[in-house]
Amino acid sequence: MFFEALILGIIIGYVRKGKISRLSYVNFSYRPLIFISAIFYLGIIVINLGLYDYDSFLYSGLLMGSMILAGLFLTANLSIKFMFVPLIGLSLNLLSFLVNGFKFPLLPEAAAQIYGTEMAELLINEKLLFYTSSETASLSFLGNIIPLGSWFVVSIGDIIAALGVVFIVQGIMSDKFIQNRSRITFSKDIFR
Repeated sequence: MFFEALILGIIIGYVRKGKISRLSYVNFSYRPLIFISAIFYLGIIVINLGLYDYDSFLYSGLLMGSMILAGLFLTANLSIKFMFVPLIGLSLNLLSFLVNGFKFPLLPEAAAQIYGTEMAELLINEKLLFYTSSETASLSFLGNIIPLGSWFVVSIGDIIAALGVVFIVQGIMSDKFIQNRSRITFSKDIFR
């Protein structure tokens, strides 16, 4: 979803007469945090071995680490226009994850539509490792309740974070005051 948001932000930036080269001019503070967060998230994908409960804190630890590092990166760069928007989305996802015992609320109807009825039955019987039914979850309206076609389910926090990415990218591309600070330029009148 965030890759699509990045592409949409670039398209809107072009429509607004922006330049993609301006994205490289922005100096993000604590840039390694977002790379480490991405590595943690890739680790989650690699270790996601099954649906049934097993005694491992590794998934939750990597997910918490990924969210916290991404949140620290966003907080360190709040001076960039619209950076607060994905921070709000990330905070909503983190809040939903924490109040439900390190599980994401998932709507059974959405699980059945996207993954099939067997997945919905496992969810209702609380046999899924990383999800809990949104019918019994705390703050269930923040969970994964919005199916996008037949591809995947998103939460309100995901949508807000993706919109934030769109706003940031198009804002940077269309900002005419962002200049390449590594290049020295001279005024035409300096040598007259």
